Amino acid sequence: MDLKCEDYYFYPNGEYKTVSKWDSHLYSFDNDVKEISSAVRIFGTRKQIDAAFEDICTLTGLNLDECYTYEIEEKGSFHYNEEQNKIIAKKLEQYKEIYKINKLALILNLK
Repeated sequence: MDLKCEDYYFYPNGEYKTVSKWDSHLYSFDNDVKEISSAVRIFGTRKQIDAAFEDICTLTGLNLDECYTYEIEEKGSFHYNEEQNKIIAKKLEQYKEIYKINKLALILNLK
């Protein structure tokens, strides 16, 4: 069984939230509006990932912005980082252990 992990980032869909920051020089709050974007990480087989992605899009009405494979980068790759690879390897091992329990795709919220 070939298990994969992918990160999906969706367009904000026109939803916003108010963000307040304290300005110590002016002794007041600086309020601004920020778009809410959603991101999920899906772990499972290729077929499970595709089905989960379709379900997310259908249920939420969100549109895909970007997708990245969450994997250990090979040495010589542009994104290679030894410390980051250790973190990714540990996370992938955790996901695999959880996956073994019921053999269903894992959908993890990133944002």
